[in-house]
Amino acid sequence: MKTGAEVHYTSPDGRQELVGKSSLARGNLLDTWKRSEKNAQQGRDYVKIRLAETRFQGYPAVVWEYTFTLRGTPWHARLLGFDADGKSYQINTWYQPEIEAQALKTYSTVKETFTVL
Repeated sequence: MKTGAEVHYTSPDGRQELVGKSSLARGNLLDTWKRSEKNAQQGRDYVKIRLAETRFQGYPAVVWEYTFTLRGTPWHARLLGFDADGKSYQINTWYQPEIEAQALKTYSTVKETFTVL
């Protein structure tokens, strides 16, 4: 793969976004996301919940969870990134807090069925 690939899904009611993407691995993902977080802190009502190393499907991974406001609407973000076989993958979701139970169920299904190619 020479370039990245991305699949983007928006729920019919527009209250959840899901993105799965891959690209060539470039450097330490935790460091990259820490730099991104510095920019996110300038966003409206940004609150970090966690930004930490973890594991996903046996691979070293990073999770970043935070809340923010966009055009007056509160959102909750959960990002998961990991490197495998020279490629970097992300499985991310953003959702409005009032649909959290359903949003997390959908996100869990996506993560459980995610296949590294």
